Amino acid sequence: MTSHPRLAPPLALLATAAAVVPLAVQAIHATPPLASTTDATRASDARATQAPIEHDELARLPGALLLAAPGELAPAARSAFVDLAGGGAATIVTLSPSKDDARAIDWRDEGAHASAWFRTRSAIDLEDPNLLEGLLAADGVWLGALDERTLTSPLLRALLVAAMERGAVVGGAAEQAVALTGVPGVDSARPCLAPRLHLEFGSQDPAHEDTHHEVGRETPARIVAAMPDGTAIAFHGGRWGDLLGAGKIGFAVYRANGEMVEEHVLPCRAARDLGDPLGDPFDLLAWIRQAREAEGASEWWRDRAEPRVAKGALIVQGGGGVSEATWQRFIELAGGPDANIVSIPSANTMEDDAAPRSYSAHELEQLGCTSVRIVHTAERRRANHDRHLIAAIDAADAVWIDGGRTFRFMDRFGETAAADALARVLERGGVVGGSSAGCQVVGDLLVRGDPKSNNEMLYPGYTRGLGLIEGVVFDAHFRERRRHEQLRGVVQDHPTMLGIGVDAGTALQIRGTTAEVLGENGVDVYDARRGGELPERGVAHESGASFELTAPLEDAR
Repeated sequence: MTSHPRLAPPLALLATAAAVVPLAVQAIHATPPLASTTDATRASDARATQAPIEHDELARLPGALLLAAPGELAPAARSAFVDLAGGGAATIVTLSPSKDDARAIDWRDEGAHASAWFRTRSAIDLEDPNLLEGLLAADGVWLGALDERTLTSPLLRALLVAAMERGAVVGGAAEQAVALTGVPGVDSARPCLAPRLHLEFGSQDPAHEDTHHEVGRETPARIVAAMPDGTAIAFHGGRWGDLLGAGKIGFAVYRANGEMVEEHVLPCRAARDLGDPLGDPFDLLAWIRQAREAEGASEWWRDRAEPRVAKGALIVQGGGGVSEATWQRFIELAGGPDANIVSIPSANTMEDDAAPRSYSAHELEQLGCTSVRIVHTAERRRANHDRHLIAAIDAADAVWIDGGRTFRFMDRFGETAAADALARVLERGGVVGGSSAGCQVVGDLLVRGDPKSNNEMLYPGYTRGLGLIEGVVFDAHFRERRRHEQLRGVVQDHPTMLGIGVDAGTALQIRGTTAEVLGENGVDVYDARRGGELPERGVAHESGASFELTAPLEDAR
């Protein structure tokens, strides 16, 4: 080991490689307990027992990642790596066979507090206690010219995953960058820290070349990134990618049949100073979702069942205050005030918290409900593997999903074991309700999934809801925010979908194929399933009206 004088002695946590993986796994698996709305129940909650965690490519990227093309690492990429590691307070470790490796950078020269280099000629060197201690203390890990066996070492993967889980940045260039990408379960030897990403080097100008298209057709269901030499991608904030260096990077996703799903050529930033904020032109999570969807049918929405809630009931609220009459209907369908009710506030901005807040839980308790439980997580892994969380939904007679943003709820709950448990609530005759974003996510086609704005109706990668009712797209705050034209356009482009706009202060109960309007105001329905021109403002059904989802354009009863 060679270290600089300003590198503080790392924490003496480990002496052998055998101790690293168990500690890393313990840190990864640690999660807070579920919350109850009563102190007595909360006190009895134990920390959830965790099942082994498999790699979930839809999980938000922990820590940060910098992937660079061959060639000299651009100054903008160097400063970004230091900033992602913590700026002037950062300790950065480089692993490489030799200090003469062109990729072994003295990060103090780039603004870091401390820099250390560890000779790593083979996977055996990873078991050096000094190297292990250094990695555990590092804010950043840069991979030099490691050989393939070292790059695919299970121990290196465990160390890099543990580093990112605690918020560190990991980076590498050329083959080392490629080694950090891949598809879980397919590229099993790689860490797959940037799932679905396929780096293609050698492109000079993606704006005038077809490299990302040619490779995309050859490697379907992957995100092909055609990167000129000297460019880099810095992933941060759980999902965002900033493009750095001189030139442009071309991205493409294709289906196996040669159909293009998405394509963009985005410019890189040639200059940035230490401390400058990182940009967000590339949404990795959205592209991963599109790459996954590329494995299926291109127009999945065309072959959908007739809208119906075969068992149980749905109540969707268009935002605003929930009327007492609507709450009473929800309680009645749940089985009365002593029913087991779960409130899920995970569409809002709360992170994991031992005492999360939920407006629905508060209001239901005010109305005399005696068994209300808040189930919340900001991490997909808990929605997939926390047995207590899943069991709470499985024990529920009713579930209410609070408002917030649709993308946030789908990031946390979509395509998880907890989402399957929500479907089972209906299957056993229970009731599922939701307001605002909670209204939108229960449908089949999802709207307003753009993380940056709720004005965009269809955001690539976020167009599928929970599907608790097939063949329906719900929108909320409908008349209040004059959203008629937007929903009409979505239904015109997806004519198999029944569009239902629910106004603020209004709820819609659905049992079987019968829908009943509750609360104030009304709902507006767009139906293009039988052809014909859609009315600009839809067909209105006011409070107290009922209609059939099979024939919603007939006069309200």
